Amino acid sequence: MGIKKYIFSALVLVIVVAGYAFFLESGDYRVEIFNTVFLLPVAFWIVIPTIVLFVASLFHMLYYSFKQYLTNRSINKDKENLIELIKDKLIGNPTICKFKSNLFQEVGNILNQLNLSISKDNFDAENKIIKTLADKIIKIQNGEYVSLKEFKLEDNSNLIELNNLNRIKTDESYCMEILNKSSQYNEQLIEKAFITILKDKSFTTIQKLLETLTLNKNMTIALLNTDASYKDQFTFTINEIITLIEKVNFSKEDYFNIAKQYTNRMSPDQIIKLFEDISSKDEEANEAYLYVLFEYEMIDDIREIINNSQKDEFIPYKALLDLKDNGKNYRFDNICYLNA
Repeated sequence: MGIKKYIFSALVLVIVVAGYAFFLESGDYRVEIFNTVFLLPVAFWIVIPTIVLFVASLFHMLYYSFKQYLTNRSINKDKENLIELIKDKLIGNPTICKFKSNLFQEVGNILNQLNLSISKDNFDAENKIIKTLADKIIKIQNGEYVSLKEFKLEDNSNLIELNNLNRIKTDESYCMEILNKSSQYNEQLIEKAFITILKDKSFTTIQKLLETLTLNKNMTIALLNTDASYKDQFTFTINEIITLIEKVNFSKEDYFNIAKQYTNRMSPDQIIKLFEDISSKDEEANEAYLYVLFEYEMIDDIREIINNSQKDEFIPYKALLDLKDNGKNYRFDNICYLNA
């Protein structure tokens, strides 16, 4: 029964009892309390307990109604915290939520120790916040860029990072913003943005960016590969290439791949000069230099390098030279070991 209906019904009962009691005209009744005499009609003494009972029951109901209100409010707050915890787990925020009710506390303790992820594209939930977030996470995982402003994620969130990487694929202006304000972004975003704009921007634009950008190895390799691929667009000189390479640590494989790229871009004299200079400063480039020399049949230079090497150095290259000395003309790319 609602409290309003109870009050109305109780008041009707009190009035009925009072009316009946006064209707009886049963006289007066005397009560002495602490030397104080109370002389009241008998009907009044009947009505007083009824009123006291009504007031007491009313306070009883109000007390437990208020207590239930607090319980329901705690449950609703715990429910909101649980939704917030699930949301934070999905977006990767390291949040620890506390709950008031024992039921939610048990569930919350378990969730606080788990990592949650969306595992299927047709995710469904009655809660609109979770449903909206899940839909956006799925789109991001599928390579799309979406707005996440309403979820107030941390800038270093993995989800934000992935979303920004997706944006780089399609938003050239965003790429330029990252590169022009590189101090505000992490290396991964800078690298992806730089490699992306290499596909479309002019050599002049790239050179302007190089004035302020610090290139890592991947960025340098992508830049040199682009220079080697587009004959009419990039025009790095030998000294500029060496300067770019000196700023990073190339491995033997990196030098070898760069050499293969530039054999299609430079004249024999240019590429031989390039790798001669590089190998004189970095021993890691020696094998790439030998590759270039073999490409252009510079046998005397090859023999000089190999003769001055240690016994266990350049074994594959020595084998290739022996084959040539015996009339077997193989190229580097014909030998699986070297090509690997």
